[in-house]
Amino acid sequence: MEHYSLFLDEIHAGGHFHYFCLAGIAFKTTDYTDVIIPKVEQLKRDLFDGDISVVLHEMQIHSHKSGTPFEVFQLKSNTAKVWKEMKDILLSHDTYGFAAAIHEEKLKKLYVNGRDKYFVSLQIIIENFVHFLEQVNGTGNIHIESSDPNPYQKDEQLQSHFYYLKANGTLFFDRRVLQKRLGTINFNLKADNIIGLQLADFIPNSLNRKLCNKKLRTEGLIDAFERIAYDGLSGEKDRFGIKLIP
Repeated sequence: MEHYSLFLDEIHAGGHFHYFCLAGIAFKTTDYTDVIIPKVEQLKRDLFDGDISVVLHEMQIHSHKSGTPFEVFQLKSNTAKVWKEMKDILLSHDTYGFAAAIHEEKLKKLYVNGRDKYFVSLQIIIENFVHFLEQVNGTGNIHIESSDPNPYQKDEQLQSHFYYLKANGTLFFDRRVLQKRLGTINFNLKADNIIGLQLADFIPNSLNRKLCNKKLRTEGLIDAFERIAYDGLSGEKDRFGIKLIP
């Protein structure tokens, strides 16, 4: 039975961006540890003079502030190198994309006293991830970058929702299916330098930009994500891979 690791990140609505996005990438865990981590660490060695402790972050790549490791991205060739490597990782391995994008204003108008966005988005992604695990007869864990600093409100909400869903099931899956397929939900700090979370960091902002018809900054990465979005083995990526709400 294969094991998969799903890495998720989020971006909130605000300004010209209307969607709360929870999105990320699932890797076969053996591929992740044996191939993906070494690839990204080699990319870091190439960019940061051998230093693999630098944590990749989209905002810092684009700000490329002098006096920081990210000043290397003042060279456009280095920025292009990152996006090329990221696209290659997504398209050349056993990877699957999962996302839930909530138009918060519309949702609040339709459901005045509805569930919070974390519950709605996490339930959809868990249900679709479990659907995938059922199809491949696999198991999986979920990893999310922790809020920092305290009080970790997001972490507490997501953890509570995760265990509620495992205890009660979702709309389409009984709790026994979730308990069979899902292991744990893990919250890691940015300082933990988790490669999967650094890859997931590039997805929510790009997805939000595309949904709001704004200029993309990641040079085709979201197109690659759409190609690997899980389709439920039925060609329905808009149901199982990238779910828009409402």
